[in-house]
Amino acid sequence: MDRELLLRYMQGKCTAEETRLVKELLLQPQWQQVLDELLEEDFENFEADIPDEELSKYWNKRFHEKYIDPPASPLWRRSWLRYAAACVLMISLGLYFFNAGRMSGKKKDTISMLEKINPKGQRSKLILPDRSVVYLGAESRLRFPEKFGAGNREISLAGEAFFEITKDPAHPFIIHTGSVQTKVLGTSFKISAFEGKHLTVSVATGKVSVAQKIAGRDAVQSLAVLTPGQEVNWNPRTRLTEIHPVDAEQVRDWKDGTMTFVAASLGDIAENLERWYNVKINFADSRIRNYHVSLIVKGTDPLNHALDIICNTTHLNYKIKGKIITVAKKGG
Repeated sequence: MDRELLLRYMQGKCTAEETRLVKELLLQPQWQQVLDELLEEDFENFEADIPDEELSKYWNKRFHEKYIDPPASPLWRRSWLRYAAACVLMISLGLYFFNAGRMSGKKKDTISMLEKINPKGQRSKLILPDRSVVYLGAESRLRFPEKFGAGNREISLAGEAFFEITKDPAHPFIIHTGSVQTKVLGTSFKISAFEGKHLTVSVATGKVSVAQKIAGRDAVQSLAVLTPGQEVNWNPRTRLTEIHPVDAEQVRDWKDGTMTFVAASLGDIAENLERWYNVKINFADSRIRNYHVSLIVKGTDPLNHALDIICNTTHLNYKIKGKIITVAKKGG
């Protein structure tokens, strides 16, 4: 509380009662430690334009010689309250104008944004600036900064990816997927967020918070807080949310190229196979899309392995012509 009061006092935002409390604080020896912490934060905020070490020592030396080291006297005590806060302000202003002078004539450093785009049939592994690992799926796009700043670690995803996030409680990791954001501190999970499709977040380890941004406001509405073995499914059209159990091991296996389908429609399975193998799957009868099967597909195996399992299970057959696959009823 003392630290917050001193900061507001330096910014001229204290009420009369808070000003009285600050003046009492300034009479206590330990207030210097609070000041040092605030000045250190100011230094960190300047990033690459931090004053030279010698200049910092100079300011501290001047401050101590004039206001800390002299023996206490009635005159010094009377003038202390009048000038203590002013001294703090002058130090901050001095450092500000020093940096302003250093920055004149040159541009401030800006953080470059990078983008990784995978076409159909291609997956990739990326190492982010904080050493977090992202396994980016096919037909997916990841946008991230060249380096993370002092605040949250934030990136954007369109498509699907598995994340292994480096733990850093002081800097939450946020993945933006349209109007939904997924926030973690350090965990592993998978996100599927293709345009026009249901968004799913599946957790393998740790805890994940999923929220929707409120239009026109700088706020979010919680959709789910997930723990290992849970998956949230969010419908962007109806805005409805469902939470289901999921096999955490199967979630992890996705990053190694294994897709697990449980009572999934052939239409949904076909969309995944099209992305992973860069093919087009057509159904001779649209009703076939609604057939449901369960199977495990290893993305490193040839596509016909998965097609054989699907067709043998559902009494269908398939024909391959280049990158076009046609699935039909036997005898049709």
